[in-house]
Amino acid sequence: MIIKKRTKPLMLQILESLNYRTVLNSSEKKDYYNQLKGYNGELQFDNYLGKLQFECLVINDLLLKERGKMVQIDALILMGNTIHLYEIKNYSGNYDYKEDGLYAQSDFVITDPLTQIHNSQPLLYNLVRKLGHKMEIRSQVVFIDPNFYLYQLPRDKPFLFAHQLTRYFDYMEKKQTAIKQTNTQLATQLSDLHITNYRPSDLPEYNFSTIKKGTYCPKCFSFEHTNTRNNRLCSSCSHRESITETIKRSSEEFHHLFPELKVTKHLIYEWCGGTYSEQRIQRVLSSNYVSHGNYKSTYYEVNYPILIK
Repeated sequence: MIIKKRTKPLMLQILESLNYRTVLNSSEKKDYYNQLKGYNGELQFDNYLGKLQFECLVINDLLLKERGKMVQIDALILMGNTIHLYEIKNYSGNYDYKEDGLYAQSDFVITDPLTQIHNSQPLLYNLVRKLGHKMEIRSQVVFIDPNFYLYQLPRDKPFLFAHQLTRYFDYMEKKQTAIKQTNTQLATQLSDLHITNYRPSDLPEYNFSTIKKGTYCPKCFSFEHTNTRNNRLCSSCSHRESITETIKRSSEEFHHLFPELKVTKHLIYEWCGGTYSEQRIQRVLSSNYVSHGNYKSTYYEVNYPILIK
């Protein structure tokens, strides 16, 4: 059972918007593609979890805070007396393993992914104990890309490769134990502690006046489209989306990018490139979000409180 589904990280959403609305420099574009590749790897792992035939509780994409330190966890599986913690890496190519990192043939070095596990596992252990549970934590790094090869790897490293996952989960199925009430309680407690208002501070610089306005396709990111009475039709890939959903999606994108600005019908009208009337925008905002203020100064709460870190 999936207790918490995975959502696209805010950092990726922002970089995605900026990639199509501004000109990212080479470093920023690299960050965007790395974020996108990592997220796609996590989705591939989710496909495995979605096919599991045994009883377990799955928590995806957890961001926790314990003793002043942030703990980011890609995936957890709770079953019996054990929490399985997974760090997912979507690397590709050939690497040699050394104690201080993974070395590519081009001498490019990746920090040892076990470092992240070693940092997060004790913090998670302490948090679980604080919540009143005694659970063993088993951590593994999953290399999800089948075209990733790691040489000179010691046998004792908790690494899982793509070709091992089916056999690994088959083994877990044979060893499964019934889900306890305490498992469900802990899974709910951890999900409730997930930090939803985290906003990274190392974002590219941008401002409302210079960023490209308009609505882009959620599938191919093209701004070119035609409108029928009720739908937006992408001119590039023919993706059809209701205009209501387009306005709603664009309003949330606006709030992600500019949390300091109030969401008003006039700003969303401008943000959508003047394509849809303010009256129509107001109907969508009023139907989907909580409004504040009087008629002339009404703004809307898009339910994404943001804490800058």
